[in-house]
Amino acid sequence: MKHAPLFSRLFLGVVSVCAATTGQIAHAAPPHECVTLTHGATHDTPQGVIYDSVQLHTPDGQSTLSARHLTLNGKPTDPAATDDLAAAASLLVLAAMTNTHTPGCSAWLAQQGQTAEATLQAGKALDLTWQGASVTHRTAKVMLGSLHFQIQGGTPLASATLALSGISYHNVANQGLLPSDAQARFTLPSRELAGLMDAIGGRSTASPAVHTTLSAFTATQGDIRLEGHGSATLTGNVNTTSAQGHLEISNLPELIQHARDEQQLKLAAGLALARLVSHREGERNTWDTIWESGVLTVNGFPLPLK
Repeated sequence: MKHAPLFSRLFLGVVSVCAATTGQIAHAAPPHECVTLTHGATHDTPQGVIYDSVQLHTPDGQSTLSARHLTLNGKPTDPAATDDLAAAASLLVLAAMTNTHTPGCSAWLAQQGQTAEATLQAGKALDLTWQGASVTHRTAKVMLGSLHFQIQGGTPLASATLALSGISYHNVANQGLLPSDAQARFTLPSRELAGLMDAIGGRSTASPAVHTTLSAFTATQGDIRLEGHGSATLTGNVNTTSAQGHLEISNLPELIQHARDEQQLKLAAGLALARLVSHREGERNTWDTIWESGVLTVNGFPLPLK
């Protein structure tokens, strides 16, 4: 898990999280060559369903996702697909955060994506919360107090919110530069979800474009706060994802010191250069930014993130 792609991949995966479930499923469980899923008790509620003790493992055993509880509120157009939608969402979170693609997941994820698209086009909403979650990849681990994703259909553009809280890290590269909380509000075409889901969790060479408008994004770590808005073209590959918009950072000198502490001297130098060309508004430094081909350009200056 690397510091720059980590949250880009997580954002990609959860954007396509209009799907999901775990465990002993009768409708169309994911094939064994895709992922192994188990869960404990299931609790039906007036709003949806709660799954206890969710566990997912990739076939090679290198990547896992666990959650104390997964709550899915909202009824898909096909009620029998509820479990599969919950499983697909969990798989996408795991695939996005660990950058793992399993060809055996492609056809199944595309099927779940079509169900999610139909649900949104019918004007329904899907709301998923993972509580007490952790994602591991080899020796690296990310812990999440909660991860919440909600998406509302009814128009060609679906509106969505994403919130991650209580994030902590173990043995993750440059973890001192990563946030403890993050939130986003955005819109995207519901008809483009199925292809993106397949690309993230299935075929790594597939890169369908999903066009999103980000109305607000924040990420915080201590006194450091990152805020932004803009637009992005998302694919299953962070290196072919592009974005542009407005960016603000509070307490930039502290972030630069964190980069130095992590021995990310090129990044620290790039941030120091960016500070020189930024606009200053109180404790905030602001820029117009472009992310393209894995490179972040700030006011015309490329930053050495890699």
